[in-house]
Amino acid sequence: MGVYSEIKKLQKSAAEDDYIVFYSYRKISVFFTMFFVKLGVTANFVTVLSVFADLLAIYFMSINMWILAAIFVQVAIILDNSDGEVARYNLARTKNPKETHFGGYLDEVLGVLGFAIVIFFAGYFMGNWPVGLFAMFGLFMIIVSSTTARIEFKNKEKIVKNFEKKLVGNLKGRVGFSNASQRILVTIAVLFSSWIVLLIFGILAHAFWILKFWVYRNQ
Repeated sequence: MGVYSEIKKLQKSAAEDDYIVFYSYRKISVFFTMFFVKLGVTANFVTVLSVFADLLAIYFMSINMWILAAIFVQVAIILDNSDGEVARYNLARTKNPKETHFGGYLDEVLGVLGFAIVIFFAGYFMGNWPVGLFAMFGLFMIIVSSTTARIEFKNKEKIVKNFEKKLVGNLKGRVGFSNASQRILVTIAVLFSSWIVLLIFGILAHAFWILKFWVYRNQ
């Protein structure tokens, strides 16, 4: 079995993965993963690269190169998917689960941090830092509400899946205001240097975490 086939086999199934990620980003990230695997780099190194891509996006926004900034916002999410694939590939070969625990932790922390500062500085360099702050706070509230729900509600996944089924039926893949859809909307905002699109992101982000409270209200 070739490296490509091994990586594809280790990717999440359509039912487990985010809908947008599975049908788009996974088609691209596999080639990045193949490159990293052949270089022999660790998943943690790829995680750091994803944050570096976010920092490059901020830099290009600061010099008004919005198209390049938008490209690197997208590169960051591709790398964010690739680091997990590298981790699963290395785990399958080394049978060492300890590396993946810290890697997952690092991915979550740095991923949130990198994306959050991209959102804030997008608003700042668009000349509307309050919108950037509003949108960034919306992202943090999504993370806080999701993390707290995992701790408080042991059946969180079942609750979410039941709600998604009522909303979209038996669509294969997870739906919602996921990291992929968030990145796409922020990319559009950056591409057109539009604080209005960033404001829409912020409104959706706040609406999403408020919806979470409604979904969990009877638990």
